[in-house]
Amino acid sequence: MNPITVSQVNNYIANKLRSDFNLKDMAVEGEISGLSQGAGHIYFTLKDKDSMIRCAIWKSIRKNIDESLLENGRQVVVIADISPYAKGGSYSLSVRGVMARGEGALMAEFNRVKKLLASEGLFDESHKRPLPFFPERVGIITSSTGMAIDDIRKTILQRNDYVDLIVFPTIVQGPAAPQSIIENIREANRLNKEGKRIDILIVGRGGGSPEDLAAFSDEQVARAVFNSEIPVISAVGHTEDVSICDFTADVCAKTPTEAGKLITDTFQLKEEILDRIRMLDDSIEGRVISERRAVEDSMRLLSSEIRGKIRQLKMEVDKSVLVLRENNPQKIFSKGYAAVTDSDGKIISHVSAMSKGEQYEIIMNGGSAEVTVLSTKETKQTI
Repeated sequence: MNPITVSQVNNYIANKLRSDFNLKDMAVEGEISGLSQGAGHIYFTLKDKDSMIRCAIWKSIRKNIDESLLENGRQVVVIADISPYAKGGSYSLSVRGVMARGEGALMAEFNRVKKLLASEGLFDESHKRPLPFFPERVGIITSSTGMAIDDIRKTILQRNDYVDLIVFPTIVQGPAAPQSIIENIREANRLNKEGKRIDILIVGRGGGSPEDLAAFSDEQVARAVFNSEIPVISAVGHTEDVSICDFTADVCAKTPTEAGKLITDTFQLKEEILDRIRMLDDSIEGRVISERRAVEDSMRLLSSEIRGKIRQLKMEVDKSVLVLRENNPQKIFSKGYAAVTDSDGKIISHVSAMSKGEQYEIIMNGGSAEVTVLSTKETKQTI
């Protein structure tokens, strides 16, 4: 057997440690002791009742660390990679994050889920859908007794009381919360498929501790939000709170109240458009009424002129009738006058037109008579 050197042994072990995926991004809980600094770096030992391990926070990492948590005797959770030192045959933890005890496990799980879903593309902007412009029905997945539902209802209904709100009473914290949230997301989508259209889903709750909000960073809850066929607004906690659902939802609202505003902002725009349409309608109606009145006035004026014309024509006709009556031959004949016509029926208006021996017809009151002219005699007319 050929012997190997100490360096070879240490290098082999160091390489094995560096390549072990389980020794990267570890969340390690323990008590701080032996805290010290040197050359801008921070050193300490992390220990529990049975063991200890040396830790280092390098100068380049310090800006990312909450150093108020670094106290001897304090229980913390560090996020770290294994850092072997082959020359000395030792290893330590290269620390990249420090959290108070109790938050560590939640944060580690948060980071795990965030990293996993991001790698699958679930956070990509290409998956984000715009909210419907004028939603008519909104589903709300939250506790039926918390402040969040009151804030959402109040905000929406104060701005537009025509929108239909469907509340899906949901457990929002504790072990049963993730499944409750998932089931209600599925139920809302089922109703939407069956014809009871839901335009937007609000998934969220009011503020609380990291433990209270943990359900909205659950991996399966985040996937259910992503897979919803109905666009989702995530509205979890206060402005400073962050959940995994914020990344997989189509829109992230900082608070439940803001979620209500996001929906009703489009309603207000709709009302502005409708107001402008109503103003236009009123303007058009006013123009129509004005034009109608002008036409009616013209008709009245025209009618008055026509009536005047008719009256004038009637007077002229009456006058003509009177003249005709006065000049009616029968009336003239009744006064002893007569008319003479030749053989062609032409009126003889002067004695010079008559010839001796010719026959003429004399028309008078009561009839006519045929006569033969024996002689004619002209008389001098005097006026």
